[in-house]
Amino acid sequence: MKNLHSLLVALTLSVAIVSCNKDKNSTDIDNEAVSNEALGSFVEKSLTTDEDAGTMRGGDGFQNGCNWLQLLPSCATVTISGETFPKTITIDYGDGCTNQNGHTKSGIMIILLTDEMMNTGAIRTTTFQNFVVNNTHIEGSRTLTNIGNNENGQPMFHRSASVTLTRNGNIFTRTSDEQVTWLSGFDTEPCGDNIFQVTGTGTCTKPNGTSRTRIILEPIIIDQLCGYITSGIVELTGPNGSGTINYGDGTCDAVAVVTRPNGNVQTIQLHHQ
Repeated sequence: MKNLHSLLVALTLSVAIVSCNKDKNSTDIDNEAVSNEALGSFVEKSLTTDEDAGTMRGGDGFQNGCNWLQLLPSCATVTISGETFPKTITIDYGDGCTNQNGHTKSGIMIILLTDEMMNTGAIRTTTFQNFVVNNTHIEGSRTLTNIGNNENGQPMFHRSASVTLTRNGNIFTRTSDEQVTWLSGFDTEPCGDNIFQVTGTGTCTKPNGTSRTRIILEPIIIDQLCGYITSGIVELTGPNGSGTINYGDGTCDAVAVVTRPNGNVQTIQLHHQ
């Protein structure tokens, strides 16, 4: 889990890298779309990290020797409404709570659980109060539903979200309809050796109504030991055409490649500072 924070920093930096080359006259997928995708991915991973820390592997955060609650920053205050379900878990970051990797959150994350998340049919709904991650203000809701194990015995979840992000005057709403498969690491003692696969679709909509669709063409693989997305391809389509972001072939590296319909290729270096 610790190394996942490196991924968050990396994706944040990709926003800066792409935005520096923004071309408003682009005739295909523009750099703003890539920038928003990177920012949206950063926020999504950041939220998921703390949601999972507060709710997975048992409501008390313990299973197989792993105390997931310790993965939350020590400055966060966790309150659980009671012993029985449904229950509410509140994570309060106060006026500013910075974890060991330099990510600062403020405000409150409110999580409603209908059951232990590792039970089939359990639903987790997350909302926010004055919630900010690294200068990005977040509003909306996210829902995760346990849909049971696949034929390989791997836990599977349906994730839907509608979240509005505001950063430096830039506002957009990101929706998602995804399936998350816990490929490995659930039954092992270490907290941070998990590998997840994500498939699905989504949209990114600006206040003026301009919308882009997001389709995961090849499953996104998140390896927490690596700290980066190790593989997967996302296609972005908007008014000016389509393009893809390729996160690699499984190698643990800090590179993603943007390909445009006209054949132009842009390599994004995801090294963190």
